[in-house]
Amino acid sequence: MRDSLSQSIRRALKGVGPFSKPVADAVLEVAYLTMAVDEELRDEELEAFALIAGELVGGGEAPDSRQMAKRLDGLGQALDKSTILERLEKTAATFGDDKTAKLAAYRVATLMANIDLDAADREFEFDLDLIATLGLAQEEADTIADEVNTAITPE
Repeated sequence: MRDSLSQSIRRALKGVGPFSKPVADAVLEVAYLTMAVDEELRDEELEAFALIAGELVGGGEAPDSRQMAKRLDGLGQALDKSTILERLEKTAATFGDDKTAKLAAYRVATLMANIDLDAADREFEFDLDLIATLGLAQEEADTIADEVNTAITPE
C-alpha cells in the first residue's frame, strides 16, 4: 500500500515546488487542517501527510517518526473546530500573491481530502472556504481536483 500511495502522491505533486521553508510549511499546514477538519486523524491520512511532507521538504524522503510526531504536535496545538478557519486564513496569508503556492496548497488539500474517502459535510464546507481563502476561481479548483483524481486513480 505504501508504495502505491507513495507513487500516487508523487504523480499528484509532479511539478509542485520547490518552495522556501516558510511556504512549504504553510502548504503542509493546509494539508494538516484538511485532514483535521473532520476531527479524526486516520492512519492513511497520517501516512499520506508524511509522504507529502517528504515530497515538499525532504526531497522525496518522508520524515522519520520522531520528526513527524514533532511536526504533528506543533500543528495540532490549540486546534479545534472553531479555530480551523482562523488558522486557514492566517496560513493562507503566508502565500501573499504567490499563485503557484496557492495552487500547490489547494492541490495538497485535495490530495489529503481524497485519501480517506470519507466525504463529510465539514470537508465539503472546508473545501469551499479554502477556495475562497486562497482566492482561486472555481475552474482552477476543478482542474486541480481532476488532475489529483487522475493521479491517484489506479490504472
